[in-house]
Amino acid sequence: MTNEINPAIGAMLKNARDWLTHEHSLFRSLNLDPILLGKGQATFAVDLPASFANAQGVIHGGLMTIIMDSIFGLTVFTALEEMKPIATINLRSDYIADAKINDRVLCAAKCIKIRNEVAYVSGDIKTQSTNVLLATGSGAFMVGTRGMTKGSRL
Repeated sequence: MTNEINPAIGAMLKNARDWLTHEHSLFRSLNLDPILLGKGQATFAVDLPASFANAQGVIHGGLMTIIMDSIFGLTVFTALEEMKPIATINLRSDYIADAKINDRVLCAAKCIKIRNEVAYVSGDIKTQSTNVLLATGSGAFMVGTRGMTKGSRL
């Protein structure tokens, strides 16, 4: 195993980033910016807009979970030797402190291990300017998932 991302996967990640930041309305509003992409690791800076806050100016935890799920999933791709589809099996999110409107945060993730076609990822979200821990998470992702087969009842 090398320490570098497979070039084909790197190109796919660049295309995904471009699509997310220009075409996807949610991620376009978050001003997603890659800080680090390496083998089995990723860090992205993200804005937390007012549209996801309650009346007290606190960002909804659901947005933090969406950010972690997305960045954790991208981190799995960086760990793969060849392109395969993935799907979230589970994601645990713990909210440590309140995120505020217009915070710029860093979501850092690491793919700990891929075993039996399951990738294990952990990471956190911290404020970029003050390094305050806002949330932690861990997740498992199925690697090599397939779509529904014809006649499937699911």
